[in-house]
Amino acid sequence: MSVIKGVFSLRYVVAVWAGLLLLTLCLRPVASEPGWVVVNLHPDPWWESQASAVAGRYQGGHAYDPGITTSVQPVVWHDTASFTSLGSASLGEIRGMSGLDKVGVYGGRAALWQGADSTYVNLWPADDSVACATWGGWQVGRIFNDFTRASMWNGSAASRVNLHPADAVSSVALAIDGSGQAGLFRTDRVSGAHAALWQGSAQSVVDLHPAGAYSSQAQAIANGRQGGYVQFERDGTYYPAVWSGTAESFVNFSAPGAPTDAGLIYGMDGNVQVGGARFLDGSGGATIWFGTPESAFNLASLLSSDYTRSEARAVDIDEFGTIRVVGYAYNENYYLPNGTYYPRNEAMMWVLVPEPSSLVALGAGLAGLAALRPRRRR
Repeated sequence: MSVIKGVFSLRYVVAVWAGLLLLTLCLRPVASEPGWVVVNLHPDPWWESQASAVAGRYQGGHAYDPGITTSVQPVVWHDTASFTSLGSASLGEIRGMSGLDKVGVYGGRAALWQGADSTYVNLWPADDSVACATWGGWQVGRIFNDFTRASMWNGSAASRVNLHPADAVSSVALAIDGSGQAGLFRTDRVSGAHAALWQGSAQSVVDLHPAGAYSSQAQAIANGRQGGYVQFERDGTYYPAVWSGTAESFVNFSAPGAPTDAGLIYGMDGNVQVGGARFLDGSGGATIWFGTPESAFNLASLLSSDYTRSEARAVDIDEFGTIRVVGYAYNENYYLPNGTYYPRNEAMMWVLVPEPSSLVALGAGLAGLAALRPRRRR
């Protein structure tokens, strides 16, 4: 009897989902291909803004307006230009987000804002420190103590873990997830930086610097891969770079055959990378890749001609498959209300919602479930 009830329950669930699927397809237009939506997050009448972090439907960054305050304030958006300021210290900015936690700098010091109520935690008692990213209750960034030192915290100043390699003259941790911490270190004050990967301690550092490169930096991490840039000559071209845990795994995302010939990666989530790139047709700006050099798409092409520069700084893919990319765009044709010419950076978000046809796949999966039957073991 329990088996029969289980089968009928499953059929009932499938029938309900199938009905919802058909209703959804009837109510929503079916697009032939996915489309991007651009959301200008800039909060008027503030003068400038930039978005640097995203977690689901929340975005973080900073805003500035000398007419309202003389400070750069850390702010949080919720998918629109309306924002919440997290304080009015002389210098504040959100640089990383994970869930409801936000990190950055506040009053010149590494800062953590925890949970839905954004409870403020000072991660380092001295000036010239910053938290750059957060994941799973951990935060990474740097402090200054004679020189910059890569650091990791677990929610308090007392929890600091020193990631600074023993033979380095400076280091910074810029990204973190379950697969490690990514950043850079320098072995002297003349040569370029070396992209780095840690596993929770200074001794665990892995030098990701490719052979023959002048400078490299890892500033994003996701699922065992690291993203950033590589230079092969001093003051030379920046190339968007992806590693898989070793220097030998380096992949140039602007290699021959790609639609770009320069760029860098700032953020990653899953198999998606974002940053900025120069395209072979002469265009460029905020860019997204879908795991390969050839997949580069110019997000800047979706902006009006008023915006002449742009960068993507972070990306998030939510549980529904919606992709949110945040960054900024430079408005070269803006005038203040008093008529003063004032080109400025404006916080920007690009959103890609999965096409409705993906619901058909959902329906097919549910139909497949209907064929399943509980079986006895012999």
